[in-house]
Amino acid sequence: MLRAPSGILEDGRDFWAAGKALYDPAGIRVPTFLAHAEWDADLPSYMVYAYFAKLTNAPYKRYVQIGEGTHTIMMEKNRMQLFQAVQQFLDERLKPNQ
Repeated sequence: MLRAPSGILEDGRDFWAAGKALYDPAGIRVPTFLAHAEWDADLPSYMVYAYFAKLTNAPYKRYVQIGEGTHTIMMEKNRMQLFQAVQQFLDERLKPNQ
């Protein structure tokens, strides 16, 4: 079973659909990992690229795209690629500017 809070619907209406950001990605100051699925129609690639570019103060950042997946990639055939990419990022012992 997958459960998701419904507050995201209100946030989507009040902020994203209105063109207002909830926060400034430049304020993120920790290592950051973004994963995206190739066929995600809910979050098109151009939006992920734009967000990634705004992570200007993260000590390092990574973007991974998983092929042949949608917004629910974590329940699809290529989910293990996602899980492995996340685990690799978490296991790294990189220092800033490395």
